[in-house]
Amino acid sequence: MRLNTEPDTDWKSIFQFWREKGEVLPLKVVKSSWSAEAGHFLIVERVQIKKWPYGDAWVHYHWRGVPGEKNEKINQAGTYTWKGL
Repeated sequence: MRLNTEPDTDWKSIFQFWREKGEVLPLKVVKSSWSAEAGHFLIVERVQIKKWPYGDAWVHYHWRGVPGEKNEKINQAGTYTWKGL
């Protein structure tokens, strides 16, 4: 069951968006359960692939548009719950 309000959106993993964008960083993404309109998103700053399509991602989190910690390694980067912004 998806929690997002956009059922037609093709949610992907952070690694899929990274590859689609030509493996160029930074990359801005939002999780399906977050509100991008409220300023909740991540800036992906580093990606390390272990075995495609999984790996690790380090991000800069923004809450209500205010930057948080930089270079934070996140969990669930390989889940299909992300959308590029």
